[in-house]
Amino acid sequence: MRKFLRIVCGVFFLLTVTAMQTMRVQAAGEEAGDTVSGYTLEDFDASTIQAYLDRLSGEGEPHLSFKELMRRLMSGELEAVFGETAELVFEGLFREIRTNAGLMGQIVILALTGAVFSSFSGIFGSGHVSETGFYVVYLLLMTFLAASFFASVRVADEVAKGLLEFMQALLPAYFLAVTMAGGGLTSAGVCGFTFAAIGLVQTIFTGILMPLMRVYMMLVLAGHLYREDMISKFTEILRQGMLWTVKTLFGVIVGFHVIQGMILPQADALKNASVMRVAQMIPGVGAGAGAVSQLVMGSGILVKNTAGAAAMVILFVLAATPMLKLLLLTALYYMAAAVMQPVCDKRLVSCVSEVAAGNGMLLKLVACSLTLFMMTVAILCISTNAAWYAG
Repeated sequence: MRKFLRIVCGVFFLLTVTAMQTMRVQAAGEEAGDTVSGYTLEDFDASTIQAYLDRLSGEGEPHLSFKELMRRLMSGELEAVFGETAELVFEGLFREIRTNAGLMGQIVILALTGAVFSSFSGIFGSGHVSETGFYVVYLLLMTFLAASFFASVRVADEVAKGLLEFMQALLPAYFLAVTMAGGGLTSAGVCGFTFAAIGLVQTIFTGILMPLMRVYMMLVLAGHLYREDMISKFTEILRQGMLWTVKTLFGVIVGFHVIQGMILPQADALKNASVMRVAQMIPGVGAGAGAVSQLVMGSGILVKNTAGAAAMVILFVLAATPMLKLLLLTALYYMAAAVMQPVCDKRLVSCVSEVAAGNGMLLKLVACSLTLFMMTVAILCISTNAAWYAG
């Protein structure tokens, strides 16, 4: 969690720097006394993004408007944006709490009933009855826990797919804005890799890791059915393998974007500087051509950075409610295990604790997916600002 918090702090630091660069470009346009007639907010094609956001919103629920969010960010209405974002997140969270409270109560009542049954069987001296009662209660509890965890896996799978689909809708319009901001080489060089990375993330997360999480949890629950520790090493290998896969994927994709951010944007800046210097050497129109070029690129950077900031807000909105739900389920399962420990068989308590740890793993997977895409957008925003310094 400390590593995740450091990563999140870094993302928000990059977002802050992006906002500062956006205000700098806007101030430069205002000093020029022009309305920035280059690539404007109206030219940004958000139709695909908006169609995706409209599909996410059900009937009677508030609809997110990407263009309106960009306008508010561009005009500095940050308090209103964050207020509406928090309202959307907590409304979804309260719906999930009401949905899962009943299932959690059934699990605790079933475990306590099994403990009472086992105690009475022990009083009457029938060990076979006590053992049979334990297995009946354990199988019932295993059914409830498996159903609850599979629902959590479905939530994590849906949010991962949602983030991927949003990035697929965002990137074509965003890379066009990067090109209009003078980042043609960066757009051409990074676009293909970014789409390939999204496909790779989708294959690994939804095609491999989520099915493996179901297998992992069923093995964990089956392993606690016996008093002997039989398959814990195998489940530990599965758990470490999934976590290492996520860390490796994160490091490769973010590392590539960092390296590309050190090279291609600087090449774009050099190209833009050369073109403007040549234009400024033309007698009579050179000074005007240089000013117009700076104005056009400045407007593109303004739209590009605003779109990046709006994209990070949307990514946060899409993932915040499922992440809070998984965090809440993890805490509730640990609390249920604490209530059960004094009176229930240790195998029942270990079962509930393992489900809590499984929800924690799902939370890490979703958090890694969210951070990966936010870092991608933030690095693109910051690195492609180099074109502005060309003049």
